[in-house]
Amino acid sequence: MKWFLAPLCFVVVAGYGAEYSRVSCETECASGSALCCQLLQKRVEHRTPPSDCAKTLKVKFALDGAVKGEDAVVVVKEGVAVVRAGRVRGLVYGAGLLLRTISYGWQTFSLDDGEYRFEPKKPFRMGDIERHLDNWYHRAPLADILEYIDDLVMAGLNSFLYQYRYPEIDLADSTEEDRVVFEAVSRAMAARIHELDCELCENGGSNQVSDDAPEHLRSVPNTDPRRPNFGFNVCPSRKEGMDYLLDFHSKRLKQLDGVQVEYFNHLPFDEGGCECKDCHPYGGNGFLKLVERLQKINSAAHPGVKTIVDTWLFHDDDWAMFYKYLETHEWIDYVMADSHNDFPRYPLDHPIPKGIPLVTFPEISMWGRDPWGGYGATPLPKRFERLFRQADPVSSGCMFYSEGVYEDVNKAVVIGLYVKPEDTSDSIIRKYAAYELPGTSPDDFVKLCGILEANHLFPQRRTWPVFTSIGENDSELAEYRRRTDEACRIVARMDAALLPSIRRCWRWRILYLRTMIDREIFLHRKAAPDSAKKFFEELVGIYHAEIQLEKWRKGKGGYTCPHF
Repeated sequence: MKWFLAPLCFVVVAGYGAEYSRVSCETECASGSALCCQLLQKRVEHRTPPSDCAKTLKVKFALDGAVKGEDAVVVVKEGVAVVRAGRVRGLVYGAGLLLRTISYGWQTFSLDDGEYRFEPKKPFRMGDIERHLDNWYHRAPLADILEYIDDLVMAGLNSFLYQYRYPEIDLADSTEEDRVVFEAVSRAMAARIHELDCELCENGGSNQVSDDAPEHLRSVPNTDPRRPNFGFNVCPSRKEGMDYLLDFHSKRLKQLDGVQVEYFNHLPFDEGGCECKDCHPYGGNGFLKLVERLQKINSAAHPGVKTIVDTWLFHDDDWAMFYKYLETHEWIDYVMADSHNDFPRYPLDHPIPKGIPLVTFPEISMWGRDPWGGYGATPLPKRFERLFRQADPVSSGCMFYSEGVYEDVNKAVVIGLYVKPEDTSDSIIRKYAAYELPGTSPDDFVKLCGILEANHLFPQRRTWPVFTSIGENDSELAEYRRRTDEACRIVARMDAALLPSIRRCWRWRILYLRTMIDREIFLHRKAAPDSAKKFFEELVGIYHAEIQLEKWRKGKGGYTCPHF
């Protein structure tokens, strides 16, 4: 920390370098520069409100064909920062790089002269942001969703998958107003994604349909318990079933008329699947019969679109038949592979035929706690670095799966590793703290994340948290309490050090609330002690989960909101 006096100012700066107290952008020099200036200024001014305490940082965004691909170069010299890239997307990345290079203080911010580069190593970096089940993406205001999309792109994403059409699983409980608002938000999201020079992915079709599908066409339920049967699936091996699925998808596809789509993704399970003799094994047989037909419909409606085929929950017999299929077919552009607790062995031991790019599917939302976001932030940096290292030798990128904002730290870790694989999760979350939690000690944040990850899952208990067999003198419980006490001391220190403008921001509050809730849970040996009610209530507001909580109290849903 550095302290000094300036005229009419008492300045605290969280770093070293030239001092600035406002940003001035040149907005007429390149396509996309006005948007980049807006993104940059808003976030700098949120952290360090503009004043006359120091000089102005002048920023210029310039398209430059000499900067290749998605790269960005930021040169800072004598009060001027020039961001150069070969495309608008690169300028957005450059804005994000500059934001993360600045050191923010209460009244001024600092920035060293020098050259800074954004050079992503993995070309495919997609976020699957699930808009369903009354979660944050489903119910948050449009302005909040667009701001979050901006943040994710500035961190390094280049494409998004989300439900453009109202999700089938929610249709029965929806109102006309729900559907109108949802579709308006979908259009605005697509427009912003393309304005940022990024790409849109949509569901390319599967054998999941709405609940009014004829009973006689229904699929044979999956027998693997990891492949749940929550939805309404139709067997594609029957001609009438295939015709129904193609017609169903064609009608749904019309809702995308006028929307630019760059990818379609096909998912075999959860939801989906059929265990009849003509479909089995579904992933290498019935699924491929169906998506081959669906892909032709998608390509006719969106010429040049790329196709992703997912292998989630494949068994070895699925993999073997899938590989045999790939040897003789050309329409698949990407193969997606992943699993719950370890990357599947099959694609590690057997290269994808014809060199088709392999991308991963990090599931950053639904592991270890139930309800998933109901206790606040769920940082698991070591888990996702471990999973990344398993797949790194064979992967060309990832599409992470997200159910809300409670796993924002996990997004930062996954995006950071796929942008720069030589980084570590610790180095990434240190950068996260410096940018998102300015004023705090990055080392404190690393310690806090380590404790929250260690306390995420109470060992040897199937559902978290269940304490029916845990006595007051349980040795494991004592260790969890010790760690939580340390976490409470850390968050108190961090809360006092945070810049005033950040103290009430949701990224900090969900970390703070997680720590406070853990303390009450381990102290009282209850999943929802009365002493934690005020913390749960604040989380519901942050998540815009009022509808979700009401439904849970009536016995339905509630996957990402507190239960109290």
